Amino acid sequence: MSSRERIDQLLTAHSANELTAEEASELRGILMSDSDALDHYLDLCALDEALVSQNAFATPITRSPIASQHSSMRPFLAWCAAACALVVFNMLWLQNWTASNRSPVAMVDEIVTSSPEVDRTTTQTTNHSDGGRSSDRRTPNPWKVINSSGSMNHPALTAVSIPEFESVADRKLKFNRDIRPILSETCFHCHGPDEHGRRADLRLDTLEGATADLGGYQPIVPGDLEDSEAWKRIISEDPDMLMPPPESHLVLTQEQKTLLQRWIEEGAAYEGHWAFIPPTMPEIPTVDFTEEDSTQNWARNEIDFFVAQRLAEAGLAPSPEADAKTLIRRLSFDLIGLPPTPEEVNAFVRDYQLHGETAYQETITRLLSSPHHGERMALPWLDQARYADTNGYSIDGGRHMWLWRDWVIQAYNDNMPFDQFLTEQLAGDLLPNPTESQLIATGFNRNHMITHEGGTIPEENLTNYVADRVKTTSEVFLGLTMGCAQCHDHKYDPISQREYYQFFAFFNELQDNGLDGNSGRNASPNVMAKTVLQTDELPQLESELEQLRAQLAETTEGLEAWLESQRQEEASRGDQFRYVPIELLDVSSPNLRGAMEFDANGTVKLAQPSGGLSGMSHSLRLSADKLSDGSPITGLRVSFHPRPGPAKPAQEANKEDAAKPTEPPMVLTPFDEGVPKVTTVLISATEQPADQVDYHRQLSFHKVTASTQAEGHAAESIRDESNERWWQPATGQSEQHLTVTFDQPIDPQTTPYLSVLLVFGQGKSLPYEWQIQPFTGNDTDSLWSDSLVDAIQTPSDEWDDTTRQTVLKKFRQTSDQLQPLRTRISNLEERRDVLTGTFSTMVMNTAKKPRETFVLDRGQYDSPTDRVTPTTPRVLPGLADENDKADRLDLARWLTSPDHPLTSRVAVNRLWSLFFGTGLVATSADFGSQGEYPSHPELLDYLATHFFEIGWNQQQLIREMVSSATYRQQSSATPQQIELDPKNRLLARGPRFRLPAEFIRDQALAVSDLLVPRVGGPSLQPYQPPALWKEVSHFGSTPATKQVFVQDHGEKLYRRSLYTFVKRTSPHPAMAAFDAPSRELCTMDRGVTNTPIQALVTLNDPQFAEAARVLAERLLSESASTDTSVTDARRIDQAFTRVVGRSPNDEERDAVLSLLQSERERFAQSPEDALAAVSVGESPRLETLDPAEHAAWMQIATLLLNLSETLTRL
Repeated sequence: MSSRERIDQLLTAHSANELTAEEASELRGILMSDSDALDHYLDLCALDEALVSQNAFATPITRSPIASQHSSMRPFLAWCAAACALVVFNMLWLQNWTASNRSPVAMVDEIVTSSPEVDRTTTQTTNHSDGGRSSDRRTPNPWKVINSSGSMNHPALTAVSIPEFESVADRKLKFNRDIRPILSETCFHCHGPDEHGRRADLRLDTLEGATADLGGYQPIVPGDLEDSEAWKRIISEDPDMLMPPPESHLVLTQEQKTLLQRWIEEGAAYEGHWAFIPPTMPEIPTVDFTEEDSTQNWARNEIDFFVAQRLAEAGLAPSPEADAKTLIRRLSFDLIGLPPTPEEVNAFVRDYQLHGETAYQETITRLLSSPHHGERMALPWLDQARYADTNGYSIDGGRHMWLWRDWVIQAYNDNMPFDQFLTEQLAGDLLPNPTESQLIATGFNRNHMITHEGGTIPEENLTNYVADRVKTTSEVFLGLTMGCAQCHDHKYDPISQREYYQFFAFFNELQDNGLDGNSGRNASPNVMAKTVLQTDELPQLESELEQLRAQLAETTEGLEAWLESQRQEEASRGDQFRYVPIELLDVSSPNLRGAMEFDANGTVKLAQPSGGLSGMSHSLRLSADKLSDGSPITGLRVSFHPRPGPAKPAQEANKEDAAKPTEPPMVLTPFDEGVPKVTTVLISATEQPADQVDYHRQLSFHKVTASTQAEGHAAESIRDESNERWWQPATGQSEQHLTVTFDQPIDPQTTPYLSVLLVFGQGKSLPYEWQIQPFTGNDTDSLWSDSLVDAIQTPSDEWDDTTRQTVLKKFRQTSDQLQPLRTRISNLEERRDVLTGTFSTMVMNTAKKPRETFVLDRGQYDSPTDRVTPTTPRVLPGLADENDKADRLDLARWLTSPDHPLTSRVAVNRLWSLFFGTGLVATSADFGSQGEYPSHPELLDYLATHFFEIGWNQQQLIREMVSSATYRQQSSATPQQIELDPKNRLLARGPRFRLPAEFIRDQALAVSDLLVPRVGGPSLQPYQPPALWKEVSHFGSTPATKQVFVQDHGEKLYRRSLYTFVKRTSPHPAMAAFDAPSRELCTMDRGVTNTPIQALVTLNDPQFAEAARVLAERLLSESASTDTSVTDARRIDQAFTRVVGRSPNDEERDAVLSLLQSERERFAQSPEDALAAVSVGESPRLETLDPAEHAAWMQIATLLLNLSETLTRL
């Protein structure tokens, strides 16, 4: 007897309840050892399932005379039925595949526990010729939950743990999972919660509405299809009767119709929306464990049992654990956002092999304790909180909110409980005796866009600001799209427009202005505060600064070469350029409070300034009689000598005290407001002809050049990006010089008088002395005094001590050779000031007389209707203390109350998405009817209740997630997994997704050793293409910062991408290419695109090219063998280890060696190209390297930085 025939006998006995224990054991052995027998069994199950779903075949299969007295006919009848039905089965199966896009294997619902003897890692390639039916079906699942009822003719063999299939048609429907998504998608827009937009007075989102008597008929009659008007409309062929109507362009699929039909027939049971029901701790699933290789051995914590249950229901098994090198790379990216170093990889591989789980947990502890953990966790929170460095809208001027970003980083590093994290951001100012840190935290709801654009309406702007706070708060903490109820009742969720404005009222009490944020300053309310970052780097900073300053003060190397270049430059200028003698007649200011003195040669001194300077007008008389050759005045030189002192924002001069400024005026402004010792200067000039009285004609500027003696700011730091604005840093006690050239020269004979307006402001210092000097001749970048020029022309051996010190000081301030040293000093000084100074940041407060809140008709700011007071939507639990004076602190406490159904679910779902690529609810911002049903609802509830029980401890929950066996699975997919679960929603394999934009850049910096790991501080401006901001920048009549891009230098180019300056109207192009948002609005989940632009970034962006260059330098500087081929192979191995954390295989190594050789040949033939390639970036190059060899290895580094494996979190 063949195994197939024996199986038929045993299955017949089992169906008749006559199977003995010995026969059951025999059946199990056949199925586990004979693949042909297993094929036969699976075919029978699939055949039953397909035929049972068709009424025409139900009777012959389910009521065949299996138990009749003609037992000898049973095998014959069974085989006849199978043979006759196979052709029909194939046709029906294709029909079912078209309707449901599922193969017979995919129709499996639940399978019973099977033998542990079969290796669960065994897989087979899908045979596409049979529709994928053979995919992995020869590998019985070694662990399954016992809950199956089997197919019609082959019941579940739970007693002997035989794999069984349950028909989808027999699966119990769940309203929230199966029916609500259909109704929400196709019905709720017209027949849902929106009372005013509801059509035909029909409501389908509630049982009462769906079963209501609507004049002789009911939309749905539970259990009765024929009397259910909704069903008649669904199947109608009359376009006037059909629902959804054709004009809606919504069409129910056959599968959806079938589900609705079953639902009505089974009683049309409704459920309250799952997300509005408070979570309770579910029971951990019961699993049938076998002795070996069981779920119990696979599972590492409770998370895995819930995942195992869903996999069992779908007929899938978990994937094997990833190798140790993959695990450490995965953990490192997920917990600190950076790749592990080769040393960290080797240490983990060794320790994990020796100590197992202990080593794994110690690694998690190390990463969670890293200061970079806070940076990693802050990144998605900045997206959600819409953090940016500009105000947005058309002007998009600068703002300064980095103190709030520092707070977020420190909060994560401190493992601040989530309820406290939420409360301080929503209502830190309302806590008893709020600390400076708690005030900074409230910047969460000040991150929205603001404007001061002329012509906009302040009241409308304020409405938009509050609406943004509602949208952000509801999406981030509630997972609800409450913004949809701003103009009308929510179309899909039970949130009325009135309830929207009641929620709106919580955020409408702020003492802010509808037009604010001008001149680059923070809008009110704001506070001055120190960073909350906890760091011990200050002593090291001071020590390093002392050493570098001493090094600079003693440097004379390169002096002679510098002197020669200056002498040649001075000789090339000839006698054309010279200063014009003037007489300074008067200096006036409308609000100067402090002594001021000036001399006739144009020097002005200010003693003890108080409160800043407004329009400082200088009246000059040009000494034409001393210009005997009649030379015209071609421009002005202004020199500033700053000192610490208070400064107010720059503003236009009082017209009674100074001439009307040129439109648009010229502006100098700092790199960053709030950085100590910075001055902003607005300058304009007017001329007064000799034959006119009280008439001033504006002068326009043709060109502006500037220089500074400040360390770290050479002339190339000054950018002339447009003819409308100029920016120059002004730091420390160093002089700054400015040269403006007029469009048309001035004849001192006909125009003997000149007025110059200077307006100072923005920053931490004011000039105490400045000098104005007109000049004739060509403009020049050499803004040196005559005495210094004479000293340079004098041989150095004739200098006296004073001259020597003067020249050496100038040399150390301007030598290109010393520029990196000056930049280093400047960056360290700024970092020290960041850690010790106080800076402005926007915060929340409550106005003494809060604004009243009204329901706005159609959401229009000027159409108020009913007055409302703060409260929460009725579909959710009420406030602990309902009253008309509820505030944001009441709201925060409501959100973190034990019975709140959403807050903990939304929070754990957000954390889950960080480590698994997608949340258990894929629509993180929408837990409402339009959102996706949870892939693992019981697991979501378990995590939500557990999160509350452990005191909202985020790091503990993170530890449990990344400790699970689910997390540790390898991410490669089997054909069966791709077929049954292409998006990995059931988690049968490890998550695999592209790294975020910031991680991609940070990785390139890290593996090349360029990354500067300092935490916190102001935003930075690394490389980006020039003039991008120019296209979107606004130039008004008053100073506005952040309208012209000024690249940073030194270590600021190599900080983490988290600190990259975010200009909302022009985000950093490399970040935007990899889907970083503009931060104009709350972004819960970034989209993921794949475009050619991304490859152009990683291949050509200076940041990535420089990283490849420096990585090549690191490889070439390693110890080399005399055998070039050995050295090349070793370096390739080192490069792979640095970049992807593993060694290459032989095929990969050979391919890279081949490329290396071709690149060597190419660059050997083009030395100019090689030198150009290795000259990219500001970091110093190792000059001892051969450019051609260096360029060839740079291409290898570029190749590795562009691998899919490099850019993907595996």
